[in-house]
Amino acid sequence: MSDGGLTRRLNRVKLVVLGGDNCGKTALCVRFITKRFIGEYDHKKEVTYKCQRVVDKEAIDLEILDTVSKCSGPTAGTLESYIKWGDGFLIMYSVTDRSTFQCISNLKRQIDHFKQTFGTPIAIVANKSDMENGRAVRTEEGQALANELRCTFYELSVAEDWTVVDSAMTQLVLEVKLAFHKQQLAMEKRSRMLQVGYALKNKLTRSKTMQW
Repeated sequence: MSDGGLTRRLNRVKLVVLGGDNCGKTALCVRFITKRFIGEYDHKKEVTYKCQRVVDKEAIDLEILDTVSKCSGPTAGTLESYIKWGDGFLIMYSVTDRSTFQCISNLKRQIDHFKQTFGTPIAIVANKSDMENGRAVRTEEGQALANELRCTFYELSVAEDWTVVDSAMTQLVLEVKLAFHKQQLAMEKRSRMLQVGYALKNKLTRSKTMQW
């Protein structure tokens, strides 16, 4: 990388975990960071977890915002601040609670609206797959919605399998890195085009001056 270039490494990634009540947002965050499963939490406000992971052979500082938002957030302004802060998003629902599943589309629309782009890395995670007796949302429904919304989809049990949680979070970080590098390349391309345009304009100006 040259000093004059725009390309730079992505050293920090900010992830936001959204979803309805009791779908396992906090349990997932703690499971990912510590590998331990703790089933009961009672958070009154959002919590930001920090850790470091090696992703694609690069050390990345992760900040994970565990929100207390419901489908539309405590307030529109709070949800907007969550979304504008994040680089990537994980939207959770519980397969045992259809109301949390019904939150997904609205949250995806809010992300698209506040980010003003359809390329933001988003993963939809269906939690509590171990509770088959209480299932209210079929796997096929979750996958179909993820396809419709153009999001990555995972169905898992935070309680049973740390490796799947780790895989989902790591893949989201990779998608954030990819989106970042695409943005950097687009900025470099635009910068080169502006430089070429400026050079051509100066050349034409000099040519006209010489003719006079």
